[in-house]
Amino acid sequence: MPAITRRGPQALAAVLGILVVALGIWVWRGFHSPVSYRLTEWPRGARPPSLNLVDTDGHPRTLADLRGKTVVLFFGFLRCPNACPAELFKLTLVMKQLGPARDRVQVLFVTLDPERDKPDLLRGYVTTFDPRFMGLTGTPAQIAAAASTFAVAYEKVARGNDYTIDHSTGTYILDRTGRLRLLGAMDTTVADYVHDLAALTDD
Repeated sequence: MPAITRRGPQALAAVLGILVVALGIWVWRGFHSPVSYRLTEWPRGARPPSLNLVDTDGHPRTLADLRGKTVVLFFGFLRCPNACPAELFKLTLVMKQLGPARDRVQVLFVTLDPERDKPDLLRGYVTTFDPRFMGLTGTPAQIAAAASTFAVAYEKVARGNDYTIDHSTGTYILDRTGRLRLLGAMDTTVADYVHDLAALTDD
């Protein structure tokens, strides 16, 4: 009987200790979750995006192929004079600063000019920035369908005997489940991308 009496307070203290730790974790999560993202958060009720394209080796690609990775996606074209190379260069810096987390991130560049951006040219362009970047192409109809699900606006504009393409410049980020979560802009900083991508890859 005395032995049981001595253990009682110790057991009670142990249980109370566990409850205190559990409460502390709950409170900590309450103050630290969810993550405060720096990029614009995509509306939760929006229609989920999709794409049915091919990579530069001719392999069919959909977003489902990349489940398990955080996906960073940008629409552009190879003759784009400013926005496209600037954004890809920024993403190159982001990947360098992510450290080991970069292995769980896939950057995609979708051409809006499949007539001129042939697969070999597209591959050479994106891998110049980072060998892990992937270029995607397809028929004009396939690209238009993909662009519409991301609310990407673009238009072919005549320029003398040639043409250029005016297009929106959002950078789209999908989490590891394939849900579109964040939207970056041309003025989004490298530090902001690193912060949010690190959070998503650890989510």
